[in-house]
This record gives sequence, structure tokens and C-alpha cells, in this order.
Amino acid sequence: MKSQAIIAGIGGQGVLFTARVFTEMARLKNLRVSGSQTFGMSQRGGSVMTHMKIGEFDSPLVGEGDADLLFALDCMEAHRNLPYLRSQQNGSGALCVVNAPDQTAFPDPRVAGLLDEMGVIVHACDAAAVALRMNHPMVTNLVLLGFGASREHFPFTYDEVREAIEALSGPAQLAVNLAALEQGRALCSNSGSPLSVIAS
Repeated sequence: MKSQAIIAGIGGQGVLFTARVFTEMARLKNLRVSGSQTFGMSQRGGSVMTHMKIGEFDSPLVGEGDADLLFALDCMEAHRNLPYLRSQQNGSGALCVVNAPDQTAFPDPRVAGLLDEMGVIVHACDAAAVALRMNHPMVTNLVLLGFGASREHFPFTYDEVREAIEALSGPAQLAVNLAALEQGRALCSNSGSPLSVIAS
């Protein structure tokens, strides 16, 4: 497997823990993984992003137009990092998994046509609303992981994500983290719900 990913969000959304999950999934499959974080003003809700490369690569940084996956915990950060996504001109289109509050939040109509031309597959759900209903807003990232891993073209399976979460979670957090993952997977079957896929 070779995959390049950008994980993006704002401070406090769990971007770095999500990166740890990706690293653990790669480790469990005996795959080489490298990455680099950009923190920005994370302590004040500023941009946070991680470059992740899984497989044999010479550099940890993902170049613009090279990412196979954009995993975004915030709509604004998703839009900001779209230039990293690979176009179908360089093979099959990339995958974009986004936490979005409603169908108008992502993608913006001004870029929707471009994403379609690029062959980018977009899956979005309101992971934040699900986490809030669970009374655990800090697990939005895990809801989105469960959702993304249940869709086609995600680089890891749902079971692989679950195994990594089990390895990284402490005893006090494990039950909630796994429940968040399962809630994300359940969104995929709710095609009539506003929390379901809004573009693909």
C-alpha cells in the first residue's frame, strides 16, 4: 500500500490523535509511515494539519496535487486544503472525508464543479452533532473515522480502524471511543438523514 493523506482541522478537534490512529493502523500492517505536523495557533482554535505518508516515500511532506485523502474535521480547513488533492489525471480521483454541519457547508458551490472535474469523491457527515448527542464532543474525530472507514476507497477498513483505537485508548476512554466509531459507521446506512453522505 502507498497512500498520502492530509488530516486537517482546528485546535482541540483531535487532529493529532487522528494522526496517531493512522500511524497505528500502518504499524499494525507493518507499513512504513512518515508524517509532519503544522500546528499554527492550535491553542486558540487555529489551523492544525498533519501530512501522512504510508508506504515507501522519500519525504514526509505531501505536495500539492499529490494527496489521496483529505480527512477534515472542519469545513473551512477542508476548503483550505483542497489544493493538496490529487486529480484523476494522475490516476483515480482522491477521497475527501469531511465533518460538515449541513449540505450547504461542503463543498462550497464555487468549488463543487472543480472537485467533480478532478474526480474527487466527497463523503461528508455532521460528525460533530453526533458527538454532541453522545455528550462527548471531543470524539468528533472518531465519529468521522468510523464514517470514513465505512465508505469505499478509504485506505483502511473499519476493523483496522477499530483495532488501532483499541490499541491507543486508555481503559477510561475505550468504551466511548468505540461507541463513537460505531456511531460513525451507522451514519452510512441513514441515507435519508441530514447526517448521511451529502456528496459522492
